[in-house]
Amino acid sequence: MDLPGSVQPDRRAWVRWLGLAAATAVAVLAAGYAYHRGRVSAGLDVAEIAIERRELTGKASRLEEENAGLRAKVAELEMARRLDREAYGQVERTLGELQSQMSRQGDDLAFYRSIVSPEDGIQGLRIQRFEIQPGGGAREFVVRLTLIQAMRHESVAAGLAQVVLHGMQGDKPTRHTLGELIGRPRAQLPFSFRYFQTVEQGFTLPEGFEAFEAEVQVRSSKLRFPLQQSFAWKVGAQSAL
Repeated sequence: MDLPGSVQPDRRAWVRWLGLAAATAVAVLAAGYAYHRGRVSAGLDVAEIAIERRELTGKASRLEEENAGLRAKVAELEMARRLDREAYGQVERTLGELQSQMSRQGDDLAFYRSIVSPEDGIQGLRIQRFEIQPGGGAREFVVRLTLIQAMRHESVAAGLAQVVLHGMQGDKPTRHTLGELIGRPRAQLPFSFRYFQTVEQGFTLPEGFEAFEAEVQVRSSKLRFPLQQSFAWKVGAQSAL
């Protein structure tokens, strides 16, 4: 038979053990709950970060696509601008060529009309064009004289043309014939044609001589009197009558 005094200590030890076990269980539960909450919270943060990353990635992709589209548009506009500039330049060149061609054709038409049916209705030998062009060296030039026979072409017009240059040698008025300028003082420009002819001759101006006028004299059996016409000295220009 147990003594009453020995039972009391065992009960107290049992109670303490139960209390310690309960406290341990509560602590374990609390720790587990905290760990679970932490995992849940961490999972939510990871999910939010993933969502935000996907959104940013999507925005970046859209911006890259937009930039690629803008670059393509800029390249397209640059190409269009170059093409427009090239097309405009080509149109300008073509227009210039057509205008030059029309001008040449207009000159040719007027030239042939002057031979077949001149506006003034005067027939016979006449000076149509006179030109002074630069030559190959210093103070070297070329004279071109175009003569025509208007309306009447049943016979050949033949004769001689003389060119006299008027100018200044220092402060003195001076004249030189074309023959003198080529070293043959009596030389003139011969011609013989039925419809038209261009005669030309190169020459060199003396040092210090400044020409301001060219006088053309044409003699032919077709003319009762010599044909004479004066032209201003203009190098590279064409004087047409």
